[in-house]
Amino acid sequence: MLEDVRLFAGIAIPGPAHEHLSRALSMVSPPRRTGRNPWGPSANWHITLAFYGEQPDALAEAIAGNLRSAAAVTPPFDISLAGAGVFRHDVCWIGVHDPGDALGPLADLVRGEYATAHQHTQNRFHITVSRSGRRAGLEDTMAALAVYRGPAWTVDAITLFRSDLGEGVGGHPLYTPLATARLGGA
Repeated sequence: MLEDVRLFAGIAIPGPAHEHLSRALSMVSPPRRTGRNPWGPSANWHITLAFYGEQPDALAEAIAGNLRSAAAVTPPFDISLAGAGVFRHDVCWIGVHDPGDALGPLADLVRGEYATAHQHTQNRFHITVSRSGRRAGLEDTMAALAVYRGPAWTVDAITLFRSDLGEGVGGHPLYTPLATARLGGA
């Protein structure tokens, strides 16, 4: 029997940028109302390029092939994390500064024929740091982070991830890398 898997393509956040954002969030964290950390697990931080949704497991290799093709024709480029906000009152995000406007074209290539049509139509690239904004009282915290600016890094790879809902720390999704493709065919 074929199994369906939930897939997405994204950019992992490297150590220095990851550590910088972790420190920033810890400095502005509001008091814990429920005794729970309002932030999602930092192991899940990534920039989504394409969401493929539920796909037959056998299709994962074809999607990975599309990822490799997109990566091969895209040279490495620099980005940084910058700004913050809240979507739909609850999804807290940290924005992405893309001075060379490389993310949009790369995302278009990566989405190919497999990505769900309604996803990412406005290319608002970001990292989701919490899905409990209003409930955790994070509106003011995210407003304070609107001036956030993290260190720049060179994106040199993209990754196909499997997402298993509820299987990660604290009931969050578990993201497992399935394939990584180096930009510029390296």
